[in-house]
Amino acid sequence: MLCSFFLREKQPLKFRTCKSCVFVFFLTFSQMIPKAPVFSLYLQKFYSALPIFVHMKSKFILFTVFVSLLWACSEDSPSEPKDTFDANVVCPAEGTNAYGEPSRGSFTDERDGQVYKYTTIGNQVWMAENLKFDAPYSLCYAREENFCETFGRFYTLYVNGDYFALIDQVLADTICPAGWHVPSVDEWNELANNVGEGKKGSARLKSSNDFGEYYNSGSDDCSFNALPAGSWMLNGELLGNRIYAIYWTSTRRSYDTMYAYNLGSQSIEINRPRMTIRCLKN
Repeated sequence: MLCSFFLREKQPLKFRTCKSCVFVFFLTFSQMIPKAPVFSLYLQKFYSALPIFVHMKSKFILFTVFVSLLWACSEDSPSEPKDTFDANVVCPAEGTNAYGEPSRGSFTDERDGQVYKYTTIGNQVWMAENLKFDAPYSLCYAREENFCETFGRFYTLYVNGDYFALIDQVLADTICPAGWHVPSVDEWNELANNVGEGKKGSARLKSSNDFGEYYNSGSDDCSFNALPAGSWMLNGELLGNRIYAIYWTSTRRSYDTMYAYNLGSQSIEINRPRMTIRCLKN
């Protein structure tokens, strides 16, 4: 707080470190006391009435506070890590990935002929679109024209599509195209580590398109193109559509729930009845 005070003031000196601010504070304080006769006289009377050990104790406390402030503001103390993200390194548009394929390109799902874009981020190769395969119990939100072409389909990974049933592990293992799979929580976290945490990291994955006043467009540095589809609830309404993207993971929370990955907040949540899927190359 002291440092921020001094830095806000229009001082002739430019203080570069918090340590400098601490020194300035104590120097300023020591200069103020002699120039304030009433305050100085009060202090003299106050201290003269105290035993000598109290004087020593007060000086020790003042010294301790001074050293503590210096330690807290030390240039060697931990600070927020510097953002070193470089899209040309983390997710280059050119070159080849670990599979010997172009870093960005497209592939065809042999099941239905659907063509998907993909992008390479770190050592991972991700679909750059939401899954659109007409899997059992998946739904397309038909109230809006061309909704599925943009946002993909909403999927359930429950037996018979029943939200109150058990997880259908066979469906979860086969819902993505051959050679691809539903990513685990650890794999989603690896993605977050590659692009950076927090709002900056999320923005590097979010679509740069305009989806309305409630959507904060991203920079989409890695062409991941995360889409704010939201989730399909039991009443048939969409929650978070055109606001945030939330995806299935392959990691179980319990025998009847899975974890979901909220890309906007980079948080792990409990799955909703139906959500979108992004597949990851095996």
